[in-house]
Amino acid sequence: MRESDDLAAGPPILETAGLSVVSPRGGSILVDDLRLQAGELHLVHSPTTGQSAALADALLGLAGAGQVRFLGVAWADLDAAEACRLRSCIGRVMSGGNWLENRSVMENLLLPLRHQTVLAEEIIRQRASELALSFGLPGIPTLLPHQCSESDLERAACVRAFLGRPKLVVLEQPIETTESRTFAPLINAVQQVRRRRGAIIWFTHKRSLLEEPGISADRRYRIAGSRLLQLEASA
Repeated sequence: MRESDDLAAGPPILETAGLSVVSPRGGSILVDDLRLQAGELHLVHSPTTGQSAALADALLGLAGAGQVRFLGVAWADLDAAEACRLRSCIGRVMSGGNWLENRSVMENLLLPLRHQTVLAEEIIRQRASELALSFGLPGIPTLLPHQCSESDLERAACVRAFLGRPKLVVLEQPIETTESRTFAPLINAVQQVRRRRGAIIWFTHKRSLLEEPGISADRRYRIAGSRLLQLEASA
């Protein structure tokens, strides 16, 4: 059997069954039978940041009714401590930023990893600095979040999401357009995750990004009424 066949035979990185998510606009969104395999990128057109956040929360076992399994384990079968440990394998760019305003951006980046690894502090800082440079930052910002430019926070949020070799990365509107300085390094970071058999789910409210040929998604979806519908692959 080929290596690709072995990988396909393993459990998906993420899968849902009959998942119903309450929409901030009212009503609910049905996410039925989404299967995100190792090495895949799924791109989702979600018109609002509220819908993206609600769907992301549900996929991480924080909301919604129905079943979601991550690495073959159902969130509903875990206690709070076990679920927290498993979520440490997930990176996330949150649409609202989710910055601790009384801590520097550097502390915001490093705090999660300090609790998730036995690596020495200097190694964590080195890896964070290298990733920051790859996203076009001169280093890890030492200012408080409100003292940083929107562009620097956009890139710092991506650094935080990809730091620590996550198995899954959830991106909520990480960029506005392909003209963003973050686009090229973001695509490179996504491809690195895919090469090491992690997976990505990327929410965008820009229809142009959903159809962007430079984003080599395995699946593309859009929210239509109360359902998340997969789009047919282009010929």
